[in-house]
Amino acid sequence: MQPIRINVPPPVETGLQLRLSFAPFIRYLQQQKETAAQGDKLTFIYDTLLAKFLPYQDYLVPTGQVVVTEALEELFTLVKYSILPFIHQGEEIPYAIGLPCQPLTLFHYADTFKHLTHQQGEIFTRSSLTVIRQDSLRAFYRLILNKCYHYPISKPTFPLVTFTKTQDGLTKYYRMRLDFRFIDPSLVGELPPLQPEWVAFAQNELPTAEEIPVTLPLTQFTFDGFAFFQIEDITEEVTIQELKEVFVHLSSEVESEIYLRFEKALRNLCGQPDLEIGIMPFLQVNGRHVQHKVYTSRSIFFKNNNCFVEEITDAALQTLLREIIADPRLRIIKDLSLTTDFKHQFLYQKGFRSFIMYPLVVSNQALGMLEIGSKHPNALNGEVLRRVEQAIPLVVELLLYQINEFRTRMEEIIRKKFTLLQPALEWKFTDAAWAYLQKGEDASPDDEATQVYFKQVYPFYGAIDVRNSSVERNAVLQQDLSRQFRALEKILKNAANLSGSHQSDSMLARVYHWQRRLTQVISPEEENQISVFLRQQIHPQLQKLATHPGEATSVADYFSNIDPETGLFNQAFQAYELSLAQINKTVNTFMEQEARELQNLFPNYFEKFRTDGLEYNLYVGSAIAPWLTFKPQHLQQFRAWQLNAMVQMATLTHDLLPALPLPLKTTQLILAHSHPVDIKFRLDEHRFDVEGSYSIRYEVIKKRLDKAYVKDTNQRLTQPDTIALVYTTRTELDDFLPLVYRLQQEQKLTSTLEYLELESLQGVTGLKALRLRINYSGAQN
Repeated sequence: MQPIRINVPPPVETGLQLRLSFAPFIRYLQQQKETAAQGDKLTFIYDTLLAKFLPYQDYLVPTGQVVVTEALEELFTLVKYSILPFIHQGEEIPYAIGLPCQPLTLFHYADTFKHLTHQQGEIFTRSSLTVIRQDSLRAFYRLILNKCYHYPISKPTFPLVTFTKTQDGLTKYYRMRLDFRFIDPSLVGELPPLQPEWVAFAQNELPTAEEIPVTLPLTQFTFDGFAFFQIEDITEEVTIQELKEVFVHLSSEVESEIYLRFEKALRNLCGQPDLEIGIMPFLQVNGRHVQHKVYTSRSIFFKNNNCFVEEITDAALQTLLREIIADPRLRIIKDLSLTTDFKHQFLYQKGFRSFIMYPLVVSNQALGMLEIGSKHPNALNGEVLRRVEQAIPLVVELLLYQINEFRTRMEEIIRKKFTLLQPALEWKFTDAAWAYLQKGEDASPDDEATQVYFKQVYPFYGAIDVRNSSVERNAVLQQDLSRQFRALEKILKNAANLSGSHQSDSMLARVYHWQRRLTQVISPEEENQISVFLRQQIHPQLQKLATHPGEATSVADYFSNIDPETGLFNQAFQAYELSLAQINKTVNTFMEQEARELQNLFPNYFEKFRTDGLEYNLYVGSAIAPWLTFKPQHLQQFRAWQLNAMVQMATLTHDLLPALPLPLKTTQLILAHSHPVDIKFRLDEHRFDVEGSYSIRYEVIKKRLDKAYVKDTNQRLTQPDTIALVYTTRTELDDFLPLVYRLQQEQKLTSTLEYLELESLQGVTGLKALRLRINYSGAQN
């Protein structure tokens, strides 16, 4: 048998020293014999094997010099019989014996193993190469820690290498297991001092070896023995996982793409590339079953009998589906040539020879049916059904998704074409609905009569935001985490002193790492990494330490302090969250009341957005209420409301400060815009948006203002205790100045007026601002 070689990434850049040896396997047999009960018949088997292997105890040959003789073949065959379950020996399990060098060198192997690993090009995907290298490297670390340093490894794990093969349109998935039990590392000279990072990497607490400051010098070790390789077919396992992962993309992919992926995975699961698969939901409108061409076109039953479907009456459809639902038994027709049911005979005429119909009923609700058809008689048997049964819960999920999508689409059509958004706009949507009704369902979306738009309306925009909310959030997070990591440091140091635990040392190394990072601003990704580290590594270790009398109290205190509502380690963040929630609640309640009262001033369209504070858009003009006369004084009344409302909201949030756990301050901003704009209802986004180049510039200014700075300074425009009134032209400023003077006379604003020029924003230049300072004592009166 000629050795075969498989390319995998080397665990280290330079070659490892590996030698073929049977000594580790002989020691394994001797240990097994010693642990067997006296008189056990297994001792005879061990004696027989040892008699064969002991003459080769000193056999030691470097990888490249191994010559596979008949004697070695016999020994390798005995290794196979010793490791593989005897009951499966006749099944030609894909296995091999060799050394994990680069490339993998296999001296003895089954034909099935060679067949599976023989493929044009590389059998491993690029994405898996990094994982393979890290897992192999981790295995060598574990070997050395266990056998040279005698460090206890809780559960010995071995590298698992996955690969795929595609044939006849089916994708098969395989996993190769590399068993290193019969390899012994050795080092001439003194072992280097054990590093906690080596232990952390070996126990999967560090994702990659790149995080180890000083790596284990693998090339100074010699590895003697052999590895046992075994391949298993994991197509079912992976395919079920693929079916589950389809649902991860429900919100990001269109339903037709999701269905195709689901159908392909089901075909792989059944192991027959020429199967036809149909998944059809039972849809209802007002209690009646209906046909939807998107779904019926996928049904084997319906799409292969077009005439029947086109000619079927509504009553006949109800009867047919009621029959299926009333008797939702699984129907397996192994040979369609023998069926007498006229509803299935047409499938035979279309070339089908076997057929499965699987109606699915959950909580007395008929969701739909799964259909599988084959061009071969008896192709759909008990084994296919066993595989399909594993996927039925996922088919149910897909049917529920399709039914919900259908309902959502129905509601969307109704909402887009007939539902009224706000009372002030009801008349316009009624006009559009009448246009749709006259022109039919196929009315063009570009048809002017079916569009909802308002021309030449005046826009009002305002925003109240929490000052430096992201900075404040990061600060409280760092405060809480620093306190938590100080407590962990104390616990783990004490544990290391009491027991000399290497694992506690490894954890301490990670704790010190995060303590250093917490002296700087941390990213959302790092925040998530800390959460995973605490949940998956630290907390299980602390639960073990809690069993030691010297640690029980401190560990109990730690866990009581991580309570999200009352714990000391969430105190600062809880104060931030409570303060932000109180500000938002106060501002939101005020604006909802104001929006209702504004309709009495003149019918308008009002929308607000939740941020770390609140933003709002308001549009008013004769186009919204053409039966009323819109006068210039209406505009001035809305401007007066806008300015006064900002003073009131700023006062409300200022008055909250003494009661807030964290004194967060707000900033206030108004954008003055004297020119009317056109707005149009977007069917795809279900909201109003501006139209026309000049109107779009207004929208661009709104989106850029939160990053506005005063010209030639590093100062943000928006500041606490002020209102920033942004404008472009002198006319826009003049519209507001009389209202500003009035509020100064009422002592709601101070006499300070700051006229400012703003730095150019992306795509916007020439903006100016008037910054007004709020007099809270006067505003409260």
